Amino acid sequence: MKTEKKRWRGRLLVLLAVLLLAMPVQAKAAKPRLNKTSVTLLKGSSTTLKMKRTKKKVKWSSSKKQVATVNKQGVVRARKKGTAVITAKVNGRSYRCRVTVKQPVTKIRLNRTSISLKTGKKYSLKATVGPKSADNKGLVWSSSNPSVATVSSKGRVKAVGVGNAVITASAKDGSGVKGSCLVMTDSGTAVPQLGMNPSSMELLEGDSRTLSVSGAVGSVVWGTSNSLVATVTRNGTVIGVNEGTAMIVAANTQGTQYAYCTVRVVKSETSPSAAAYQFLGILERYSQELKAARASGKYVAYSNSSKLTPYTWAQAKATMNTRGITYNNCALMVRMALREMGRLGEKQNFWGTDGGIHFNSGVENTLRQSCRIIEVHKSPAQLLAEGLLLPGDICTWHGMTHTNVYAGKDASGRDVWYDAGRSGDGQSGVTKKELIAAGVPEAVIEEDIKNDGGHNEVTNKNIFIYNSFGPVPSVDMNNWKVGYIIRIVR
Repeated sequence: MKTEKKRWRGRLLVLLAVLLLAMPVQAKAAKPRLNKTSVTLLKGSSTTLKMKRTKKKVKWSSSKKQVATVNKQGVVRARKKGTAVITAKVNGRSYRCRVTVKQPVTKIRLNRTSISLKTGKKYSLKATVGPKSADNKGLVWSSSNPSVATVSSKGRVKAVGVGNAVITASAKDGSGVKGSCLVMTDSGTAVPQLGMNPSSMELLEGDSRTLSVSGAVGSVVWGTSNSLVATVTRNGTVIGVNEGTAMIVAANTQGTQYAYCTVRVVKSETSPSAAAYQFLGILERYSQELKAARASGKYVAYSNSSKLTPYTWAQAKATMNTRGITYNNCALMVRMALREMGRLGEKQNFWGTDGGIHFNSGVENTLRQSCRIIEVHKSPAQLLAEGLLLPGDICTWHGMTHTNVYAGKDASGRDVWYDAGRSGDGQSGVTKKELIAAGVPEAVIEEDIKNDGGHNEVTNKNIFIYNSFGPVPSVDMNNWKVGYIIRIVR
């Protein structure tokens, strides 16, 4: 009996062991983790970080927003050369990714855009790579037609056959920036060079600029290496389409001349630059000083006459102090501030036309060194809805020859403008008699009426006197249309 009990006890133990072994083991939950713990980006590029193994809400942050930012979806954008740590916080725990931002190459300029060589001859191309702070200035040289011209790893070109080839120096850092030179080879007949102006440029998405060529033999046709980035019209007007780099080519119809322009298209700004805020600060100072002058019996009136309008605000104040009155207008106010910032020469002029901009010789190129010139043709309300109008933007208008500056919203939420037009903050129809009674010498007014030069803006019965340059709600936000925006970006 005891033996039987022992036997059944043994069987029971074996059965329990089998059941325990057959029971499922509770797996330990996998810990959340970031898909990347370190990443290197070029300035201006982006990457997306993701939290794996969790469906809980993630809170993202950056240790240095000036270096790299991150949005709610984990998209990291490289802003400035340096290092930042992106932190993802989930359920009370933090997960980190180290982001190293490097300065990409933004331009490659070759010492020649085209050369003519006899077969067997050589030429060394030299490349200038910018900016100086670029981390990797290495280049990869290539030839579009090695049977015509070859190129070494140091830019040494050799003509090996008759025809045309494009020699390209490409940035090694992955930025996509290139510089090109057309090589025309023959058995000894000289081929005139085709010049391109400019040979490289930067455009805002939606911005446009017209290229010019010189030295063409016959008619010129235009093309683009990437129509998704930039397109070009039959007259050489380049339009920025999407962020990236494209090569615009001009060639004569005989196929014996070529020239290239490297176009870098960048995204529109989402906030004003530091220079734009400086510009707005200068306009505000002008406005406050105008108010103070008015309170002390000095006046600023409206006129487009070159005999009445000074070049700078300092000259305007000196004139007010000696004569009691000076003159200003919509474009002059803007030009004065740009001159004070060193962005425009003292005698360089531009102004808004009906739907466009008039530039005196060389002025457009001067402005493009620090500004973007954006063609829009939309109402301010549309531009604001699309994020295309920023405080500090200089606007020209459809239906009038006018220029003014968007200043953002005031404390009441109204859209306001710095405006030295006759619809700005002032008094219309002030008479010569009233100014004389206020202390402006009669001889001064008489002289100014004479120097008005037929503009019919300074007369015995009608002189517009400013109270300030704003900012005031001087624009119909829905029914007026902006033609162009000049945006100060640096």
